This record gives sequence, structure tokens and C-alpha cells, in this order.
Amino acid sequence: MTIEFRNVSFHYDRNRPLINELSFTSGTGDFLLVVGQNGVGKSTLLKLLNGILKPIAGQVLVNGLDTADHPTSRLAKEICVTFQNPADQIFASTIRKEVEFAPRNLRLDNVDHLVDKALSLCALESLSSHHPYDLPTAQRKLLTIASAIASGAPFLAFDEPSAGLSQVERTVFERLTTALKNDARGMIVVSHDLGLLLRYATKILVLARGQMIYCGDPNAILEREKILRQAGLRLPLPFRLEKVLGAKR
Repeated sequence: MTIEFRNVSFHYDRNRPLINELSFTSGTGDFLLVVGQNGVGKSTLLKLLNGILKPIAGQVLVNGLDTADHPTSRLAKEICVTFQNPADQIFASTIRKEVEFAPRNLRLDNVDHLVDKALSLCALESLSSHHPYDLPTAQRKLLTIASAIASGAPFLAFDEPSAGLSQVERTVFERLTTALKNDARGMIVVSHDLGLLLRYATKILVLARGQMIYCGDPNAILEREKILRQAGLRLPLPFRLEKVLGAKR
């Protein structure tokens, strides 16, 4: 099972290309971390994955399905995308109803099991009867992740999932990330939080000026920090310190 971008280009304004001939592949079991400054097309990339947006040129293939030829409802069986702002997708009257919407809508057989597991992973099981907007924003973000997990989709895509989380929620997020990796779910994560997520990534995609400047082994970023600098980013301080201390040994 794979996700493949084949020379994908996209723009909102034809005079300002946003994504230009982007090509990469990611499979189940991969944790693809997508990084770059604001405005380089990271969130747009996620919307291209589930068919909300269609490429101007090139192809986006999700498990062999061309997103230009299939509705979002069909692609939802293959990939579930969460947005940066939880308010853009939460609508149900209780937390449990929110999480069970996707598996019920997709007519999966084991809805209760999927919902219970997702609520547990996101530490929301004791709050399942509450209204989503009784939760603080950080927990609402975990709720959108729980909804994605319960969908049963082999690929999950998260937009800035750790932004605004307290240390408590960050610990929950780290635990669920480890569990998803152990389940061989494919993850594509857009984030500025390199300090938290770089250690989980199996691949990293670096975007700058509408183009991919690197896609591959995250360990190469540790050795070739200039790749991040080209994208206007810096290696997090703990990783820089590790490099310095390692060089002195």
C-alpha cells in the first residue's frame, strides 16, 4: 500500500505556483514528516491527498486510486486527514459520536472496538459522553486524531497535530504515535515541531519555494543541517547539542 505523488503541481493563483512538480512515495509503516516555512504548501499537500483539492498537473495516487477520479468519500477508506484547527471538522453532539462517525459511515464491522481503542489511545475514554466543545482546544485536537484512528484507514495524515498541546497531551500524542507505528499505519505529518517528531520519522520531506529540496532518511538531516537552513528552518537545540557532544567524544 502506497501514497504516490507523480510530478504534482498546484496553485490557487496561476501567477503564483504553490507546489511545483512534487514527486515522492510513502508506504504503510512509514512516518513521513513534512516540514517547511509557512506558505510553502504543506497543508495544501494534505488536501490533495484526500481529494479536497485536485492537482493542476500530475497525479496523486492513494493505494492506486487517482484522487482526480475518485470522490473524497471513496478515498476516506484509504486515508483520513485531520486539519490544523479542530473546529473545521468537529460537529457531533458527543465525543463518542464524533469518533464513531467515520467507521459507521464507512460501514465497518467492528465499530465499537475501533472507537474504544481510539478513545483509549487519545486518553478520552472517560469523557466519551461529553460534548466536544466542553474540552479545551488541546484535547479537541486529540479528538480529531481519535476520529482519524477509528476510521480504520491504512493511512493517516495530520496537520500540526502537536501545536498547542500541553506536556500532558504531548505525552499522549507520543504514546499514540508509537502505537500507530507498531500497527504499521502509514502517517504523513505536517509540523514545525521537529524537536518532538523528528525522532519518530522514517522519512522527512523538506519543502522550500514550492519545491521539494529533500526527501529521504531523517538521519541525513542531522548530518546535513544545511538542508533545513535552505528551507529557513533550524535543527532543534537538543539535536544540535547531540552533534556537538558526539563530535567531542
